[in-house]
Amino acid sequence: MKEVLVKLENVNKKFLVSQKGFKKEKKYVHAVNGVSLEIFKGETLSIVGESGCGKSTLGRVINKILDVEEGKIFFKGDDITNLSSKEMLKYRKDMQVIFQDPYGSLNPRMKIKNLISEPLLVHSTLSKKEREEKAIELLDMVGLSAGHAERYPHEFSGGQRQRVGIGRAISVNPSLIIADEPISALDVSIQAQVINIFKDLQEKFNLTYFFISHDLSVVELISDRVGVMYLGNLVEIGDKKNIYENPAHPYTKALLSAIPVAEANKKRERIVLKGDIPSPINRPTGCPFNTRCSEVFEKCRLEMPSLKNCSTDDSQHLVACHLKK
Repeated sequence: MKEVLVKLENVNKKFLVSQKGFKKEKKYVHAVNGVSLEIFKGETLSIVGESGCGKSTLGRVINKILDVEEGKIFFKGDDITNLSSKEMLKYRKDMQVIFQDPYGSLNPRMKIKNLISEPLLVHSTLSKKEREEKAIELLDMVGLSAGHAERYPHEFSGGQRQRVGIGRAISVNPSLIIADEPISALDVSIQAQVINIFKDLQEKFNLTYFFISHDLSVVELISDRVGVMYLGNLVEIGDKKNIYENPAHPYTKALLSAIPVAEANKKRERIVLKGDIPSPINRPTGCPFNTRCSEVFEKCRLEMPSLKNCSTDDSQHLVACHLKK
């Protein structure tokens, strides 16, 4: 039986759209809609989808950077949904974030040794000397040397800065790391090195990753399970093998068809989606994908599909599609 580290139950998050005048009806951007999922200890669950689908918002909801309007969030069995910032402090140590822009998440006025040891100042009782020694140890773990400790962020490349971000995230021995597009800003040659660091650290510390990305090639390398989001909804989730070899949702099939094929004489049948993504303010009724789906029928326009298990084996492969009975 797998241990559940994080559990979301029907989570909703919306943002008020600013409006002029007093009598106008309030309108909201619906970023996350009724998402329920579990993240198991020691696994990598990746969330994919087009820009604006709610991936990053979902990550920020999990660690309570953003509060939710509806639903519940459980971490290690504790209901953290309505906890205040002060009450969340004891959980922060266990829930660390690695951001997309490594430079934007590092204070340019602080030396690398201080940046990496800063979480230890808050979440440990180590002395200054012990924190600096720990920083050197962490630099070595992410492929940097002790000589880098005295430098500043602007003296590093993007890949090196992201290594610093990873070192800082693991400094307090977290259980969960939320990685929000952590390699999308890096050169392709550097991406593979950073992925290897993620894998090595996961094996060493039994880390759990919630990995957010739009790059399905990267997701295939690092994931155990994959979830697909569209317009704030989780439309499919399952083991990596099921998602990549037997995609069930038309949207997932379209995303996978866009992955480049490495072999020159091999071709993939491309599924081109027609139309634009509907506005998250004025969402279509029924299935959110019905305006772009080539297999749409009347029920899709009227009724929202729920996640159902379509797996033929013991693994769970959930899909929200009326085509699947």
